Amino acid sequence: MSVTRRQIVAAIPAAAVAASLPRGPAMAQDGRKVVTFWFAQANSDGQAALRNNLVDAFNASQDKYLLQLEVKGAAVNNLLKVALLAGNGPDIVQTSGPSYLTAIAKAGQVLPLDDFAAKYKWKERFLPALLNTGVFDDKLYALPRDYESMHLFYNKELLSQNGWKLPTNRAEFEQLADAALAKGIVPFGAGNADWKGVNEWLMTVFFNNVAGPDNVRKALSGELPWTAPPFVEAVELAKSWYNKGYFGKNYFSLTIEQSFLQVVNGKAAMAFGGTWAFGTKSYGMSKPDTVMDVAPIPGLSDLVTAPLVHLACGATLSIAKNSQNAEGAAAVFEFMLSRKFYETMNRDWPGKWALPVKDLPPDLLKGIGYPLFEKTIAGLQEAFASGRFGFTTWTFWPNAANSYIIEGTEQVWLNRITTEAFLSRLQTVFAQELKEGKVPPLPPRTA
Repeated sequence: MSVTRRQIVAAIPAAAVAASLPRGPAMAQDGRKVVTFWFAQANSDGQAALRNNLVDAFNASQDKYLLQLEVKGAAVNNLLKVALLAGNGPDIVQTSGPSYLTAIAKAGQVLPLDDFAAKYKWKERFLPALLNTGVFDDKLYALPRDYESMHLFYNKELLSQNGWKLPTNRAEFEQLADAALAKGIVPFGAGNADWKGVNEWLMTVFFNNVAGPDNVRKALSGELPWTAPPFVEAVELAKSWYNKGYFGKNYFSLTIEQSFLQVVNGKAAMAFGGTWAFGTKSYGMSKPDTVMDVAPIPGLSDLVTAPLVHLACGATLSIAKNSQNAEGAAAVFEFMLSRKFYETMNRDWPGKWALPVKDLPPDLLKGIGYPLFEKTIAGLQEAFASGRFGFTTWTFWPNAANSYIIEGTEQVWLNRITTEAFLSRLQTVFAQELKEGKVPPLPPRTA
C-alpha cells in the first residue's frame, strides 16, 4: 500500500498512451537481459531505498539480468491498464492490491506463477492468508508485496497532558472526541484532498469494527447482503462522526500528510491510519520517546469487543503475459525474499515491504531503529497467521464495489444520498461482481 498507491486518476486516451509506451530493449549493452518494473509513487526516502536496496543490489548480485525501474507516479494504474491492453509495458506488473489484480488476471494479462512458485518454493514460504489473495481459478497470478493494516495512531503526550485515557470502546472514543472538540482539538486527523481512497480506509474500520469481521466475511461470500442492519449501523456511525466534526472541518481540503501532521503537532488527538504511515519519517514515529504511539483499533459495537487488526495486501507483484523476460522477473521476486533485502528495505523505507514470508519473521527487524514499526509488524504477523483479523476493502472487495465505497461514502456524509441508498447500490454492484467471479479469495478467520 505508498500512501497514494491506490490513487484514482483521470482517464488518458488509450491510443495516445499506447503510442508513448514502447517496449524497452530486451538486452542491455553489457549483454544482460533487461527486466522492466514500473513503480507508483515514492517519496525521497522511498526512491533512494528502491535505487540502492533493490535496483543496484539486484544488479550487483548476478550478471544475467539488468533491472530497470521507473517511478511513474500517480498515473501508474492508468499507464499499466493501457499498456497491458496494447501488449506493451513492463515485465513486472505491480498493482495496488488484490482488488485491482482481479480484472487483469481474469483478462489473461498476467502469467500464472505456479511453475516459478514450484521452482522457488514460494507456496511453502508465504503466509497462506496473504498468498491466496493472488489465486484465481486455482492458479497463482501474483505474490503479495507486503502486509498492512489500519491502526490507531495517537499523540500520547497530548492525551497524557489532558488526562485522557486511550479509548477501548465506542463510548470512550466519543467521550474523548467531545472533550477534544471542547478544547479546539481535532479528535481524528483526516483528509482526502490528495487521495479519495482515505474514504475506504475509514470505512474499512467502520465495517469491521462495527459490523464485525464475521459479518463482513459473510457479505463478501454472498451469505449476507450489504443492506443488513450491522452495515447500516456502521455507515450511520461513520456519518455521525463526520457530522459531529470528529474528522475536523477540513476533511476535503487537507492532504493525508497535512492531516496526519496535525496529530504529530498536537492539533489532533488521534488518527485512523495505515501501517504504511511508518514510511514517512516526518510523522515522528522513529523513536520510542517521541509523542506518537500506535495500537490496534478497539471495537466500536457490541459485536466487536476486542481490538482488531485488518488483513491487507498493499500491493501485488505479477509478470506480464507479454513479458520478454519472465525468468528475469521471477529472479527479481526471489531476490526480494532475501534476508538482506528485507532488512535494508524495512530499515530505509519502513511499512512498504513487510513481506508475508515465514522465513522472514519480524524479529529480524529488531535494531533497525524503528521500535514502533517493529512492535506493530510483529503483532500483525501473529494475528494474520492465527486468523484473527478483519478484511480491508482494497484487498477483499472486488474492484467496482471498492470504487463505489470510495465515491459513495462521502455522498452519504454530505447528505446527497441516504445510507440505505448507498448500501443498496453497493449490494447491486457487489452481487454482479460476485456472480462474475471477481471477488478475491477469502482466507479463513478464527474468533
